[in-house]
Amino acid sequence: MKDEILIIGGGVTGISAAIHALEFGFKPTILEKNKYLGGRVRSFWAKDIQQELDNGQHLLSTAYKETIYLLKKINSLDKMAFQQKFETIFLNSYHERFKFHAISLPTPFHFFIPLIRGKKIRMREILKFIWKNLWISENSLKKMTISEWLNNSGQKSTIQDLLWKPMSLSILNTKMEEGSAFLLKQAVSQSFFHSSEKAALGFPKDWLSNIFVKPAESYIRDAGGEIELLHTIKKIGAKGKKIISVLTQKKEYHPHWVISTVPPFALLEILSQSSLPLLYDIKEKISHFKYNPIITINIYLNQPIQDEFPISLTSSPLHWIFAHPVPQTAPDNHGYALVISAADEWIEKSREEIIDMAISELKRHFGINLMKNSKLVKFKIIKEKRATILQTPESLNLRPNPRTPFENFYLAGDWTNTGLPATIESAILSGKKALEAIIQDR
Repeated sequence: MKDEILIIGGGVTGISAAIHALEFGFKPTILEKNKYLGGRVRSFWAKDIQQELDNGQHLLSTAYKETIYLLKKINSLDKMAFQQKFETIFLNSYHERFKFHAISLPTPFHFFIPLIRGKKIRMREILKFIWKNLWISENSLKKMTISEWLNNSGQKSTIQDLLWKPMSLSILNTKMEEGSAFLLKQAVSQSFFHSSEKAALGFPKDWLSNIFVKPAESYIRDAGGEIELLHTIKKIGAKGKKIISVLTQKKEYHPHWVISTVPPFALLEILSQSSLPLLYDIKEKISHFKYNPIITINIYLNQPIQDEFPISLTSSPLHWIFAHPVPQTAPDNHGYALVISAADEWIEKSREEIIDMAISELKRHFGINLMKNSKLVKFKIIKEKRATILQTPESLNLRPNPRTPFENFYLAGDWTNTGLPATIESAILSGKKALEAIIQDR
C-alpha cells in the first residue's frame, strides 16, 4: 500500500506537492476549502460583467525551471508564449518611451548594453555596479533594502526609477525602500543576469485555470491522486512528535505524512484551533508577517489601444498594463489588465476612485479620452489584499524551512525559505522541496 500524503491547500504549491508526490510513489490527497483549485493562480467567471477573468496578472520567466517542468508535466506549456529575449516597453510621465530588449552578449552585458544605447546609463555605472557586487557578501546583502543596495552600487536615480523600481514592484510586490536586496538580486540573477536566452518573459495565451488548474486536476486524478474540494480544516491532532489526525467539517483523516501549503495567515488560523505546542516557535514567527496587496483593474474598451504590450509605467499609480490573453469575440470589447503592485495606498479606495484614476492615467500616458473618442464598455476591479508577504530584510528570518518539529508535518508555500521571492516559481519549488524532505526522512 502506498504511503498517503495529505496536502492542505490546493493552490499551485499544493498542486506541485501532489504532482511530485505521485512521481515519488506516494498517494496524495489535496484538501481545499474552496470549490476550486489554483489559489491566486486561477481564473473565474465574473457574473457582473459576464466575462472570464484571471484572479491576477502572472508572468513567467524562461529561467523558471520548476514552473516550466510542471507545465510540461501537465501538458500545458504550449499555452504560454515565451520571448526569445527579454523585451518590454517603459513609459514615463513625460511620454518618453524606451523599448528595452536584451541582446546576445555575455551576462550581464546582454542586459546593460541596451541601456547604454538608450542613453539611460553610462558604461562607468555598469562597471561600478559589477565591481561593487563582486565584493558584497550574502550576509551583508540580506541586511540591505533594495534602495540601500543600489545606492551603494552606484546606481543613479534615473536608472533606479526606470528599471529597478518596476522590478521591485513586479517581482517582490514591495517598494524599493522596504524590499529585500537579497531576494531581488536572487530573482534578477536567475531571470535576467543569466544567459541572454534565459533573460525573457512568458505570457499566458489562455486564462490561468486553463493553463494551471484544469490540466493539473486531470493529471492528479488520472494518476491516482485525490482532490477533496470544500474541505475546511477544523483541527490537527498530534501524539508525541507525530501528526495523527486532520479533521475537516466532513471527514477525519489519518495520513502518514502531512504538508501544509496554505498562506501563513491561514496556517495561523488552523494552528489556533489545534493544540500543537511543538509548533509554537513557527507560529510565533509567521504571526509577524505583514502583507502587501495587489489591485488588478480589468477594463474593456470599444476600440483597442494602439500600442505594444506589456508596458511598464514608471511614474504612475498604475505599474503595468497587459492585454488580456484571450481576445474577445465582440468587436467593441477590447480587454486590458492594469496592475497596481504594493497597492497599500489604494486598497481601501472605492471602485469609483480607482477607475477615475485609471481613466486619468490612460489619458495622460496614451491620449485616450474615454469621454470622447473611446468608450469604457465595462470594468472589473480585483483586490487581493494579502497577495504576498511584505518581502523585507527582516522577513527573511521569519521564513520557515520545510521541516517542522513534527516528524511527519512539513511546510510549503511561496513564503517559505526557498531562497526566492514569493513568486509562482517559489511556490512550485517549495512543493518539490517538501517532498524531497519527506523522501530523506522516510
